[in-house]
Amino acid sequence: MIPEYKFYHGAVLAEIVHQCTVPIQIDELHEEGRLSSYILESRIGMQIKHSTQRLHPWSFTFTKRNVQELVDLRAIFSKVYVVLVCRTDGMLCIDLPEFIQLLAVGDSEQAWLRVDRRKGKWYEVNGSKTQGPRKYPKGIDALMDALGFQGAVERPAKALQT
Repeated sequence: MIPEYKFYHGAVLAEIVHQCTVPIQIDELHEEGRLSSYILESRIGMQIKHSTQRLHPWSFTFTKRNVQELVDLRAIFSKVYVVLVCRTDGMLCIDLPEFIQLLAVGDSEQAWLRVDRRKGKWYEVNGSKTQGPRKYPKGIDALMDALGFQGAVERPAKALQT
C-alpha cells in the first residue's frame, strides 16, 4: 500500500520537474520515520507538509522535530523552504525566515499554521505566532526562483521512437 503522504509529495516533486528547464537533482534528507524533507541541486532544503482536509481552512501542525529538521537544513543550506499542499486546491511555498515569523514553537510540543484561500485569490496564512494573515501566491515560484528557474517552460514534444 502506498502511504498517503507520498501522493502529496509527488505533486510537489512533479511541479518542480515540470517547471525546470534542465534536469534537476532531488535527494531525500535521510531521517528516521516518514520522509518529509528533500535537498534540491545539493544547495536548497525543502520540507513538504500536507493537509487532507477537504474544505478550507487547511491546518498544518509542526512538531519540535519538524522545526528542528528545518533548522538542521538551514545549517547546511543557505536557502530552505516549506511547501504546504492544501489537499487538491494547490500548494504554496514559504521561505524559512518567513516561516519562523509565522510559527511559535516555544515550550509547546507543536505549533500550527492555518491556510485559507478564497476562489481566485492568494493564500492567507495565519500562524500560532501571527496577529493577522500573511498572503502568499499559489504555487512554488519562490522556490523555482531560488533554483534559477522562473516559471513553467514550454517543452517541445518528443517523438516516440518505435
